Amino acid sequence: MIVDIVFGFLGSGKTTFITRVIKEWGDREKIVVLVNEFGEVGIDGALLREQGGNVVEMPSGCICCTIQSDFRAQLLDIMQNIKPQRVIIEPTGVATVTQIRSIVEAQLFEKAISEIRYVLIADAIGFMGLYRANPHFVESQVKNARIVLLNKCDRVEKSKAMLTRNAISAINPEATVIATEFGEVDWGEYQLALSASPVFGNVQIPAGLPAGIPAEEGAIGGLKPVHLHDAEDALGYESFGLVYDDLSFEEKLLTNFFGTLNTTEMGEVVRAKGIFRVGDKSLLIELASGELSSQPIRQGSQSKISIIGRGLKRKDIGAAIERCVLQES
Repeated sequence: MIVDIVFGFLGSGKTTFITRVIKEWGDREKIVVLVNEFGEVGIDGALLREQGGNVVEMPSGCICCTIQSDFRAQLLDIMQNIKPQRVIIEPTGVATVTQIRSIVEAQLFEKAISEIRYVLIADAIGFMGLYRANPHFVESQVKNARIVLLNKCDRVEKSKAMLTRNAISAINPEATVIATEFGEVDWGEYQLALSASPVFGNVQIPAGLPAGIPAEEGAIGGLKPVHLHDAEDALGYESFGLVYDDLSFEEKLLTNFFGTLNTTEMGEVVRAKGIFRVGDKSLLIELASGELSSQPIRQGSQSKISIIGRGLKRKDIGAAIERCVLQES
């Protein structure tokens, strides 16, 4: 079984890339996607299911900290009962990858996992700003990657994309960096990069280091693990989510509402994503890297929203969303 760990900061494009992997290999391989979202309300799982993915959602919390035992149990259950050829793990956008490595590379899974691939999705728009604000977090992500997809390169000037690429290569010279737009890759180039990268599979626990030892007490796979505690894992962020059954919303009002999230009126919002029933259709509306986007998706009965940031004004946000509900005439 191959394990692809697709990680990256909030809004970098992880889910978009995974949908492309499902489209590319889903007809040839049995794929399971294990999704762990930060927040009370999950959006990514529903989007991946729409693409035909076999999705297993982890409870709210971070794989690398609060739900490690759940993650181990879930991965074991997938291996034993579903028996896929590939498992794609999408951790939260605030997860530290070192702890995830210590789990999937443990002796418990060494006979079942043939290959582990670490793919970082980096946002060309916001990478340098995130790096300046949280260098330890960003360096930990980049150092654990073997392929870095520098996404949203169409949204920045070539000079900025090159600066970001150089910064990534300076942090991890061994990583292959591939420029992408909308998570689209040349699969030939991608496969070539995988074949040229070291295979991180069937990694043995170093002698004298008991299986299951916390990562901060020892090294796995030759890297010195770095564990950030819960408050640091979330980088100080909080989440706010709501689910609405059988309600329809007004598109223009929703667009205006998401626009206010791009200011400090509702708190410091770093990521917002919602699925809304709008008349006879459903819309996915997102705010990532300060940019607002909207696209139609398969219609469902529920509407839901997830917002991540600091100092969120929950009552104001809830009231503002309520005002977007379509009023029956």
